[in-house]
Formats: sequence, C-alpha cells, structure tokens
Amino acid sequence: MKKQFVSLVVLALALAPAAFAKNDAMSLIPNDSVSVGVVRLNDMRSSPLSAALFAQTAKISNDGDMQKFLAETGLQPSKDVDVVVFATSPRTNLGSEADFLIAADGRFNVERLTAALVSRGAVKKTSPHGVYYVMPDKGTGSHHQGVVAFPDAHLALAGSEAAVIEALTSRAAGGTSFATASGLGRDMARVDPSATAFVLVDVPRAQRITGAPKLNGNSSSSQALGAALKNVSTVAIWATDTGDSLKLNAIGLSSDAETLGLVEDTLRGALSAMRLAVQDKAPEMVSVLRKFSVSRTDTSVSISGSISGETFRTWVAKSQSHASMR
Repeated sequence: MKKQFVSLVVLALALAPAAFAKNDAMSLIPNDSVSVGVVRLNDMRSSPLSAALFAQTAKISNDGDMQKFLAETGLQPSKDVDVVVFATSPRTNLGSEADFLIAADGRFNVERLTAALVSRGAVKKTSPHGVYYVMPDKGTGSHHQGVVAFPDAHLALAGSEAAVIEALTSRAAGGTSFATASGLGRDMARVDPSATAFVLVDVPRAQRITGAPKLNGNSSSSQALGAALKNVSTVAIWATDTGDSLKLNAIGLSSDAETLGLVEDTLRGALSAMRLAVQDKAPEMVSVLRKFSVSRTDTSVSISGSISGETFRTWVAKSQSHASMR
C-alpha cells in the first residue's frame, strides 16, 4: 500500500505542471481565432537586452487616473505580469465584426483590483463559470462594452463580453483545443518555441474583419509587400531575445507557387530599398539589413535576421530621447 501511495504521489507531481498549464493564458486562445499575439514579459524581464525596455515601461503612463488606479491596486505591470495573450475571433463565420480577448498570467490582488473597478463604475455580473465586471461606457459609441474578469490570483481576462464569457467557460473545461484543432493553431508550431513575442494571422479571414490592421503601408515597397501578402494563407512574425541579440523572423504560407515567388521577390526588393533609404541618415543600418536573408520552400517564404544588443540598446535610447522631447 505504501508503494502504491508513493507511486500515486510521484504521478501526481509529474502531471501537476500539465494540469496547471490548462488554466494559463495560452490555453484560452479561442479555437476560431483569426489573429493571435503573445508577449512573454517574464523572459524579457530576465534579459539584460530588454532591461532598457522595462526601464521605459516603468513610466507606463503620465495619466493621473492610471497612476491612481495602479496605486490603489498595488499592480506593477512590469513586475506582476508574466505573459500577455491577445486574440481576435469573428462573431460569425462570414461576418466582419470580431470579439477580442486579452489574457494575462501573473500575480493579481483580485480584491483590490475589483474594488477599484467597482469604485469607477464597473458593474459585477455572473456567468455559469465565474463573475466578471462590465466597464462603464465612456461614450465611445461602441455597442460592445469591455469587460474584465479575474478567475484567480494568477489570471486576468479582458475584452468583449462574449469573449471573456467564452474564456471562463473554456477554463472550466480545461482549456481550448486551438493548438491542435485549429489550422492557425497548427501553424503556431512553425514559430520558435523560445520566441519572446510573436504574432500569428490567418490572412484571408482577418481581412474580412472591420478595423483589422491593413497590410499596406505608405511607402511603395510596403504597399507592394502588402499586396503580395494578401494572397498568402498565414503570416507569422516573431522575435527572440537571446540576451545579447534580438532575432527576428517572419514566414508566409501559401500553396500557390506564383504567390510565393511574388512574396520572395518583393521581400528581396524591400530589403534593397531599405538599405538605399538609410545609407545616408543611418549608415550603420546598412550592415544590419545585409544580415537579413530570404528563403523559400514549396509552401513558404521566410525572412530572418538579427540585431546586436549594442544596436538594439542604441535604438531604445534614441526612442526614449525623442519621446522626452515631445
């Protein structure tokens, strides 16, 4: 009996991480998501390369109301939030409106947070799988008010009401099957598992969503790239902070050889145009851009490169300098 008990304890300890993982932010991505973004702040926090970014994040807002809210709740986003997941999913199969969900892993004082929300006009509501708070309408004209929920002290949910209720339901069921049952979820396997941040987009479905980011930019090269990417099925972009460099990768998927050829040519042309554009104003960027490479397979086109820690820190310092001058 003692041996059986010990075996059960060992089995429980082995399964515990997987069991708890069912309730984390990543496990709640809706199965029908058209876009997903993930930022692993805990990885950034432990990296000397990202330390400069966190120094800036500490000055999260000059807004008095936000500072007062953070003081009341004791929340320090740069220290208390570990992972942030953002997902959008269409309300109907062919519709143009979408629900959005933000899920965060971390450490949250639920009592203080909910008290602060209620004092600001949030209304408590109850769903079959947990309570949530409807934020007051600030006259934005939106027909869908945002809501917030704290299922426990380690998980925060925010977004449209339908998305948050669905997330609470999924959490009670042990998580969604996005990573295995969704086409977009299966494409997530192409992203570096150690990526510090990534974005995954189902291009054809995302283009139908009203207000979704457009692929076209202002420059001729970005417009050409946007036109080419409109014909791919999935786009993934990720960044990996290694501690001494920032690795950048992007991949576009398509079953059409002509589309892949167009994307490949456009990417190579865009890199050349960028090198020409910066050679006078920022000549140090020419060597950085030369390190980016474009490759192609039968089903994908990818671009990859890296930025040294010294260059990255210089960029951050310049951006902080520009921000302080405004």
